[in-house]
Amino acid sequence: MKSTSSGVEAFRPEAALLHGLLRRFGKFGAQTSGGITRLCATPADGEARHFLVTWLKEQGAELRIDAVGNIYGIFNLAGPDAPLVMAGSHLDSQIDAGRLDGTYGVAAACCAAQALLDARRAGASFEANLCIVNWTNEEGARFRPSLLGSGYFAGEHDTDYALSRTDDAGFSIGQALEAIGFRGSDPPPRMPIAYLELHIEQGTLLAERNETIGIVLRNWGAVKLEVAFLGEQAHTGPCPMERRRDALLAASHAVIGIRDLADSFPGALHTSAGRIVVSPNSANVVPARTELSIELRSTDEDILTEATHAARPILLAAAANARTELRVISEKRRRAVTFPIGLAETIEQCAVDCGYSVRRMETVSGHDALSLLNCCPTGLIFVPSIDGLSHNAAEDTDPSDLEAGLNVFTLALSRLCRRGTQAFVNNPN
Repeated sequence: MKSTSSGVEAFRPEAALLHGLLRRFGKFGAQTSGGITRLCATPADGEARHFLVTWLKEQGAELRIDAVGNIYGIFNLAGPDAPLVMAGSHLDSQIDAGRLDGTYGVAAACCAAQALLDARRAGASFEANLCIVNWTNEEGARFRPSLLGSGYFAGEHDTDYALSRTDDAGFSIGQALEAIGFRGSDPPPRMPIAYLELHIEQGTLLAERNETIGIVLRNWGAVKLEVAFLGEQAHTGPCPMERRRDALLAASHAVIGIRDLADSFPGALHTSAGRIVVSPNSANVVPARTELSIELRSTDEDILTEATHAARPILLAAAANARTELRVISEKRRRAVTFPIGLAETIEQCAVDCGYSVRRMETVSGHDALSLLNCCPTGLIFVPSIDGLSHNAAEDTDPSDLEAGLNVFTLALSRLCRRGTQAFVNNPN
């Protein structure tokens, strides 16, 4: 481990293990583009889960799989009654996505666990056990909402709600988990005294500033809208243009209007319409129904509120222009909140002790760590992304940066497991 301090604990995660795990996980759902498609509870996701479960068992972890498929591997470092420190991320992906998003955090947690187990065998003592977790449906690419598994653990969703979420084919997540053998029945572990997540930045800030480690102090808030435009099915040939009630045309107006909304708050608001479902989706039929998934993101809660209010007349006008009806299926808001400074400073000190440059920053994208913010002290660590690409087959991070993140992550976990909340630099909040 690179260090500028002779006092750094000798916990040495294996870089070779990290890269080996990333290669193995990268085979599940591999695409000819070089990326992966591993949607939640598909056979490819099942293969990745089985590989993780096998690895956890081989390392002696107590395995639990809860009702929504979250996988927990508990390593007994301090005894059965000791508190837990939790670390992990997710194995599901977007379509033709990169090999690091989520997977890096799970693989790094495995490497950290092995390092702490080696230290325990060498005589180190601990006050807390380590729990590795793979959260179900972080991405929300197949089932909505995103962050579903971590939200379930945090008490935001009950079992019936989580398992009843359906994909665009009407298949429920409960059915999908059953099909791949991961609809569990184990109780989740106790709430941890701290949760850490390691992730690629998915942006350009660290690379542009030539800095290695990002410590997240705040997230951008988000509003996610599911809307439908309801028109009338008709033949695209004989039906006169002036009589058409084209639901896809309405959605097209909405896409443009929501994009233009971002320009009203330059640099402070991100908008998107990233999913569209057209029915009946035939070349010779005027669409009768079009569903659209819309996102608004900002770090400023007032701007997010104002933009949400402004979105409704945009959607109503889009519907009216195509002589269709607007239906709002759901509206969910994730507020911008701060991360606990005590844990952030602990991670920052670990980075300094390892000899890496550090930047305090925000996260624009959502992560499972956000679900746990109201439950326990939570930390989110970033490493640079090459060209900021993510949700893209070309997503990548320099191997030395992946290893740097692993070193800081492992050192932070070792201090938390050895000292409990006494490891916080100032205070847990």
